[in-house]
Amino acid sequence: MNSNEGKSFIARWREELFAGVLGGFLMALSFPPYPTRLLSLVALVPLFRYFLIVFPSYGGRKGSLKRGFVVGHFFGITFFLVLLFWITNLIPASSVNLRWVLIPALILLVIYLGLYTGLFTLAIAVLHGRIGRRALIAAPAFWALAEFFRSNGALAFSWGTISGTLLRYPVAAQGLFATGPFGFGMLIVAANLLIASALFVRERGRRVLAAILLLLLIAGTITGGYLRIRRIDGEIAAIDRPADVAIIQPNVDLGKKWQPVYRDTIFAEIEELTGKAAALGAELVIFPETAAPVSMSHSRKYREWMKEIAKDAGVDVYIGYVRHIKEGERWRSFNSSGMFGRGGILAQQYDKINLLQFGERVPFSGWFPFLERMDFGQANFKRGEEQTVFESTAGRFGSLICFESTFSCYSRGYVKLGADFLVNITNDGWFGGARGPLQHSETAIQRAIENGVTVLRSANTGISMFIDPAGRVVESIGLDREGILLVSVYTLSSQTPYARYGQKIFLWMVVLNLVFTAAWVFLASRDK
Repeated sequence: MNSNEGKSFIARWREELFAGVLGGFLMALSFPPYPTRLLSLVALVPLFRYFLIVFPSYGGRKGSLKRGFVVGHFFGITFFLVLLFWITNLIPASSVNLRWVLIPALILLVIYLGLYTGLFTLAIAVLHGRIGRRALIAAPAFWALAEFFRSNGALAFSWGTISGTLLRYPVAAQGLFATGPFGFGMLIVAANLLIASALFVRERGRRVLAAILLLLLIAGTITGGYLRIRRIDGEIAAIDRPADVAIIQPNVDLGKKWQPVYRDTIFAEIEELTGKAAALGAELVIFPETAAPVSMSHSRKYREWMKEIAKDAGVDVYIGYVRHIKEGERWRSFNSSGMFGRGGILAQQYDKINLLQFGERVPFSGWFPFLERMDFGQANFKRGEEQTVFESTAGRFGSLICFESTFSCYSRGYVKLGADFLVNITNDGWFGGARGPLQHSETAIQRAIENGVTVLRSANTGISMFIDPAGRVVESIGLDREGILLVSVYTLSSQTPYARYGQKIFLWMVVLNLVFTAAWVFLASRDK
């Protein structure tokens, strides 16, 4: 008779539930709005304890791999459920017309995202069956690969990567400038593994070794971060005349934003805020995503109004809007932005490339057009084809529209194309609370550190920010407020290793981690 027969679900899976759920909660508490960010250094400890103490008792029996997957899946489901439950609270102005679908959608989303952490622990379980607990040495590489694949492809979702947990502490997060998000995540996972080893490995000598390596990792990270910030501060102090840029937070009510009766009022406000920014000395004025709530390509009145606004104020105005083109008999729309030059012309435009799945397009609709006929209230935008580096009086900049700020590749692409700084425009008011905007805003901090550039963030209802190249939020405007930030843009003299080499450094870290694991196993087998 099967020993599990007749037992309750909790009784059969109690160890996996304990490790997965506890770890998932700790990981979720490492993100906004919680102040407990350092918990990411121990969030994986319950999983590693499971593989050090519990998993070996299964002795490679049938079903052990299933348990290895399930413990990680429980972790992922718990983590993403706590992290993303604000999705069910989208405001009515978000255009979601089937409100009942939000809860099932969240459930499907967290089950899907949990598969990646399940695959992470499954990889450990498979290797554990061959080399025992030494398989955990490869955990940093397995975790990083899981996050990398989650952040790429048709269903890419890079929200909630472990590398974003330490952004509140710029000194501790500077490693991003060399390793990028996935390589830095490997260092955090390594810290978790060393803590678990120091606590739960039986051999005293190995516990002491783990504690020493942990202290060296922390000391090296802090020292390196301090030295990098010191160098950045030295470069900033040597800049004679940084360019002045105004970040605008208009705080337009989303319930009125797209109603035609309010268009003139909104454009009058754009004109007023631009004039105020120019009077403060701004060379470039930045408005958020879809701040101009019209189709700029087919609204001559408002397009000409924007040209006059820029010309009369004598500044460059960068602003988000919608754009339409006709493809055959069909009209296609873009989530776009453009810069109206101080000479009164629409100088350059950019069409958003990375569209939010199910919010701005249905996945795979490019291959299966009938999917666009599914109506959940999504926009069905057409994706842009290339990144645009804007040439403004204040310098060259690349634009990240909303969701694009969560992906490191787009920011790096702009820097490689010669951008002096980055601009993130967004409209987070539809999130329906503070959690979503807080979590989203911090991704811009990560992009600043990775590329060593200033990031200017303009959000309709908040959070707008000025972030320096070290990832420090120098100034910001909170949620549900109107305001103007006049800031100075700093351009450093050299590119970061991540900007130069991208994911190559992370991939070499993965290779070295796996080679080290193999070498450790080989040397250990010779000692027997």
